[in-house]
Amino acid sequence: MSKVVPPQPEISPPSMGPRKVSAKQPAISTIDKAKLGEKALGLQGTLPCHEFLNSLISLKLRTDAIKFIAAWLPPRESLWYGCLGVWQIARLQPQTAVREQIDKVVAYIACPSTQAWAGFGSFAAASKDSSPLGLLLQAAILTGDNICPFPRKNIKPSPSFQARTVANALVTAASKWPGKERETCLDLCINIGLDIAEGKHLWGPNPDQNYPGLRQATNTGQMFGKTRNIWED
Repeated sequence: MSKVVPPQPEISPPSMGPRKVSAKQPAISTIDKAKLGEKALGLQGTLPCHEFLNSLISLKLRTDAIKFIAAWLPPRESLWYGCLGVWQIARLQPQTAVREQIDKVVAYIACPSTQAWAGFGSFAAASKDSSPLGLLLQAAILTGDNICPFPRKNIKPSPSFQARTVANALVTAASKWPGKERETCLDLCINIGLDIAEGKHLWGPNPDQNYPGLRQATNTGQMFGKTRNIWED
């Protein structure tokens, strides 16, 4: 007798549903969604995504590597990427309000719904906050189908806006790391993104899908030399 699988709730907004991506597809498809720097744009866009990312890491273009990973991951995983990175820095200055806001985004990722999305408020209001948390909330709002504040009008955000905002949240958070460890903080953010691409550290024990292949032997482990885990010190 075959096992009966209970129906799964419909994911809404649709952008938070599973997406097929490949580490072997040409990097240009991801570059178009990520606002990379001049040096990064000078690399060959015809390279497979994993080779392009490896080139960014080899050249120590840390910020571009984060932007590329955030744009390569589907929106749900990309938003989760932002949550993990922002939280690692935000927890240094524990504030109840910050924790509640991050928990709200995490709950939305774990169970996407139009009701949960509406709880983030308007994009116009959120865009006034350029802090890592403010950017994270903006990224969550940008997964929706309509960010227009006026009734009976529709503005569907481009997926590239969401990915870029996630990356900005991570880079802004890393810039607030105390002392002279900003580059190490960026390295750890990159490592988190590669882990997420492999289905690690996700929001549940049975994530919809994972995307092996983005991490290559040449950029695994000691990506920029020996990286101390400053988040656990």
